[in-house]
Amino acid sequence: MWRNPRRGPRRPVVMRRDLLPLVCAAALALAGCSGEAASSDPIQDQVDLGMEADGTDEERLLAALAEAGEVGHELEEITSRLLRRCMEDKGFTVHDEAELFVWPQAEADQALDFAAPVDHVPTAEEAAENGFMVWAQTYDGSDLAPEEETPEYMEEYYETMEGAFYDLSAEERKAWERAYYGVEVVEWRGADTDAEQLQRPEPGGCDGEVHRAVYGEPERWVSPDEGDHYVVWEWGTANPLYEGWAPEDDVRTWRDLVRAEETAFLTCLDEGGNPGWDFNDEGYVDTSFYLHALYPQDPANAGIEFDPLPDWQLALMPEVPGDAPYDYDTAFATEVALAEDFAACADETGYREAGQEQWRAMRIGRMLENEPEVFAWQEEMNGYLATAQDLLQA
Repeated sequence: MWRNPRRGPRRPVVMRRDLLPLVCAAALALAGCSGEAASSDPIQDQVDLGMEADGTDEERLLAALAEAGEVGHELEEITSRLLRRCMEDKGFTVHDEAELFVWPQAEADQALDFAAPVDHVPTAEEAAENGFMVWAQTYDGSDLAPEEETPEYMEEYYETMEGAFYDLSAEERKAWERAYYGVEVVEWRGADTDAEQLQRPEPGGCDGEVHRAVYGEPERWVSPDEGDHYVVWEWGTANPLYEGWAPEDDVRTWRDLVRAEETAFLTCLDEGGNPGWDFNDEGYVDTSFYLHALYPQDPANAGIEFDPLPDWQLALMPEVPGDAPYDYDTAFATEVALAEDFAACADETGYREAGQEQWRAMRIGRMLENEPEVFAWQEEMNGYLATAQDLLQA
């Protein structure tokens, strides 16, 4: 998800592209050593290991995640205080509080998330009541959708975007930014081209001073996405669980594990009168574009010609009926009926059960098989915390 580099929250200084298993070493002890010869399929070994984990194992994993979350959160809090002190030592008494904001510690049961791509398919009950929830995003339906409650911590974060700092002159705010980020980083922020993005300088100012004092020198990481080049300077030792790993790796592996159920699911849809659907690269069938086209459009968009969907996206869904858009009630009934068919096929073919089971096993298995490396990483994390505490007391 894109985030404005100026107004977004500070990136966690220790987590390296994934906070989920901050420290799961206590649960990794479950891996054990059976003495059996390893199979020729490391992915299957990983899944088998995950399949053997039970509720007790998950409880131990949750306990480890809770302890790890405390370490990470305390590091964030101390780092924020060190940054504030550094800026005050430079003569700044009014701060951009959004940059110093510390996000609350996530609950451990939220960190241990086994939501699989198959969960995009609603349950039978969800489908009967709300379809795919596309209606809530339409012109007529948005007024009917329940308002989402804003978490208290988000309200607190929004409050940091106003106040004394914004009463300063533009020149005073710019001076604060140069002292906080470093002159070179502030000048680089206007970079637009890929070549300019890849020239991102090392963090300077208080940002660089404080983090170097805690973690040592940063590591330059370049996005592997050919269509979106960018550079991140990362602090602290990488979590070995995610070294050289990308989220799409899990999706590809998981789809290989449930390929038969995927095929059965699509066949069920075809035979049930819903042909033309297919899975996207993220591992689920995306119905949103098709269903949006069935609903009455926003009158404000009348006469506006929008770019058509690319061919690859059109190939993953049936052709929109020629008599669409419908009236709201007809479109909603169509959405609910389609969602109910999806839910029934997911249950009848075993796609939902197999998808959730294999995803959970794959994720737990990968955690369990990295026991020694993650234990060592844990010790380094505790060392960073001890260093930060010493700096705060100095």
